[in-house]
Amino acid sequence: MNSHQIEYTPQQTADGVDTLYSPIYNQTYHSKHGALREAEHVFLVGTGVKQRLLDRQPTRILEVGFGTGLNFLLTAYYSQTHRTPFHYVALENLILPDEILTALNYGEQLQAVEPIRQKFLWWRRNLPVANPVGEFRSDVSQHIRLVMKLGDATTSEIRNESCHAIYHDPFSPTVNPELWTESFFSQLYGALKPEGKLATYSVKGTVRRALQSVGFEVQKRHGPPGKREVLVATKPVRNEH
Repeated sequence: MNSHQIEYTPQQTADGVDTLYSPIYNQTYHSKHGALREAEHVFLVGTGVKQRLLDRQPTRILEVGFGTGLNFLLTAYYSQTHRTPFHYVALENLILPDEILTALNYGEQLQAVEPIRQKFLWWRRNLPVANPVGEFRSDVSQHIRLVMKLGDATTSEIRNESCHAIYHDPFSPTVNPELWTESFFSQLYGALKPEGKLATYSVKGTVRRALQSVGFEVQKRHGPPGKREVLVATKPVRNEH
């Protein structure tokens, strides 16, 4: 399906930040109770990325489900504020059209990274086709590299033990089940460094059990507005004998 032929409906969430409704999955990309609060609480705080950037520790992040790019831009905000470099790899099946991304109000909400957002939008506008497949790179600032792996996430090549954190943010297990399986979580487990963390908004029992079955230590933590709980899964340090 061509993303340029789909009608995405912008919706403003409770904290004033836009999200989109996806007619493909019949779900919004972010919580109606606050898109920015959800992104920060679930992903940046949950994985420890926010603290790493505050401590000026260079960080490698993998995101499953780039969507509107809000998680990336919020990470860039803390990177810019504290002058900490990061490398961001995003897996996305159907990248949104640049005119839809441009219309979102993220420039108003995250003014400090508006130059980065504009460079990303320019990069999106100049991709070779409307719905490309493959790996595309963009150095959106001196300290920030974005790598987009476009296409089926389950077949994407991910470097072993390369990431400090994973933002697991695809659509729900009900409508996007292939990204919540033991097989896919095993790939993500391999991508994390020991003590690295995967954060996600779903606390379904099937999700918890799938994460545990591939070796993660899984904990629930309190959720953002509108959600009681979320999950954090940690890759344990191997015992060397």
